[in-house]
Amino acid sequence: MPYMRFMRSIAILLLCFISAFFVLLFSWLPNGGVYNFVSRKMWGPGLLWLAGAKMKVYGSEKINSDTRCIFYANHSSHFDIPAICTALPVPVYYIAKRELLKIPVFGWGMYAIGMVFVDRSNPERAKHSMQKASKQIAKGKHIITFPEGTRSKDGELQLFKKGTFHIAKSGPVALIPIAVTGTAQVLPPDGKMNSGEIRILVGEPIGISEIHERTISELTQLAQWRLGDTLAELKAHMSQEKF
Repeated sequence: MPYMRFMRSIAILLLCFISAFFVLLFSWLPNGGVYNFVSRKMWGPGLLWLAGAKMKVYGSEKINSDTRCIFYANHSSHFDIPAICTALPVPVYYIAKRELLKIPVFGWGMYAIGMVFVDRSNPERAKHSMQKASKQIAKGKHIITFPEGTRSKDGELQLFKKGTFHIAKSGPVALIPIAVTGTAQVLPPDGKMNSGEIRILVGEPIGISEIHERTISELTQLAQWRLGDTLAELKAHMSQEKF
């Protein structure tokens, strides 16, 4: 068993390295180069396969690739990212912590295609990162954020931070909630990957007019309620059917 875990870890590292290498190599091409293909058809699905994880997605028809939007999701595992990359029908760009830039090839690839990095230790730099995210959305990129800020330890939604909603107020974008379950079982905090079932539900969007007429605090609360409702709906799906 330890041998199999070791071999899987090596395979995961190779997949991440190769994926990042191709993204970096072709980053000079327009529209993120090969990032769309690599993230949605190679890296994300590859990690799901290596983990032995199954995934089912509901509500993806609500996503219009021509609509400027911010996806926001609950956060319980590092595996949320490859799962969401695979589930959504559009390429998504993350607001990532600045420390990831230090990872050779992987961090460089993220930077080359326009990922937004946040220095959490410096409020002024963090504010600048939020402004950069707004510019990326204006260019037509789909950003995804985790407003809880950190991973939930018990699967319950934590209080949202307001950074995401400052971005939403800065331009004509919609907010789309993404509910995720099962990723904490596939990749728990101890880092030992397991097989499991992941389910993702795309919730009802918060429209531009709803965003415009609310204060930042009101919008933050509305977004948390909307994602909470989406999670409840997803759990109802899970109780009614199986893979």
